[in-house]
Amino acid sequence: MKLPQGILLHVLALLFASSTAALGLTPYQAHYEVSRGGSQYGEAERHLTQTGQNFQLYTETEISWMFLSDRRRYWSEFQFQDDQIDSLNFRYHRSGTGSDKKFHGQFVHADKQLINADSKRPYEVDIEQHRMDEAASLEQLRYDVSQGKERFHYYVVDENGKPDELIYEVRGTEVLDDLPYGKVTAIKVSRIRENSKRETDYWFAPELDYVLVKMVQRENGKEVAALRLAELD
Repeated sequence: MKLPQGILLHVLALLFASSTAALGLTPYQAHYEVSRGGSQYGEAERHLTQTGQNFQLYTETEISWMFLSDRRRYWSEFQFQDDQIDSLNFRYHRSGTGSDKKFHGQFVHADKQLINADSKRPYEVDIEQHRMDEAASLEQLRYDVSQGKERFHYYVVDENGKPDELIYEVRGTEVLDDLPYGKVTAIKVSRIRENSKRETDYWFAPELDYVLVKMVQRENGKEVAALRLAELD
């Protein structure tokens, strides 16, 4: 049996990929509660670490609903220079009810190729334009929001090794009092889609180094999935 709202779980999973001011990204460990229709049905985590000039991002969501289960993990290694993320390695693994899925791609920028790490064959992707993976793109969004930008257009590689485009726009600032973590003031950002019944909103908190503190997914105006910050280190 298919897991309901599979594409929404994918979006949730994506939300779950020594700091210096010059680099502009602050490592952190965040844990979230995942809910649907007001009931908790899973959890997620997002870890950003740094080794030398490289950053490592790990994100995971694990949910269960009745007798169905879904676990999605992403590993992303990237560099951050001149205000831009350049992905180096990107791995994805989905397990649970239904078929397992996985992907592992290497960004070889010198050769302008995305290589399948298992078969060593190149994907047909222009990585001069699509320079980062979709999990790391949330860190790019986090940084760009911190710089006061209000509209964002990213070219990314998705978990299937295919090119994709993501467009976002700042909607304003709100005080959030529904987080397990506690009350915070956050900047709301919306994903822009054309001819879609789905809406996705994100909130980044300036007082917490612009870490993602909340995400809400709606379809036909109804909330179908939400993620809220529970702990932050």
